[in-house]
Amino acid sequence: SVHLLRHPLSEDRGDTPVIRIIGLGSPFGDDRVGWHVIELLQGRLDAQVDLVTLDRPGAAMINWMAGVQRLVIIDALASGQPPGHIARLTAADLDSQTGGTSSHQLDLAQTFELACALDCLPDQVEIYGIEIDTLQSAELSRPVMDAAATLARRLAGSFSTAANEPQAAVDSIGV
Repeated sequence: SVHLLRHPLSEDRGDTPVIRIIGLGSPFGDDRVGWHVIELLQGRLDAQVDLVTLDRPGAAMINWMAGVQRLVIIDALASGQPPGHIARLTAADLDSQTGGTSSHQLDLAQTFELACALDCLPDQVEIYGIEIDTLQSAELSRPVMDAAATLARRLAGSFSTAANEPQAAVDSIGV
């Protein structure tokens, strides 16, 4: 049942946020870039924007999709571009990608398929991937850290007017 997939707190939150930004990642090196962007956005967005960090796509992510109009996902990419490159994708792009652009790509595609089947997929879905350095380290690499700051700045600017002009907000990101 779809109700079992809803976040347990979603019924008690009152009004569901219009926009939810999910940062995917792990605590290790450049893979934590999705989490880092969420940290950078804390306190910089309108109240209608909800920020979430998750360690992977799947049922937990579907719980967070339910009821929002617009979903933004931020994840690490490994597509061969220079470290720090920011790519903007849609849910449809995940099916057409050949080779692994995201460390979670297959899971993301399956998550979107399931969300669509359960009628939980928001009307607007954007995915931002930040190309990671292939060298693993304990900390974020400088190019990835700089790209995270750039993306956070763009998203913060975009969502400051999202309540009044949603299409202008989409166009203003310009990645």
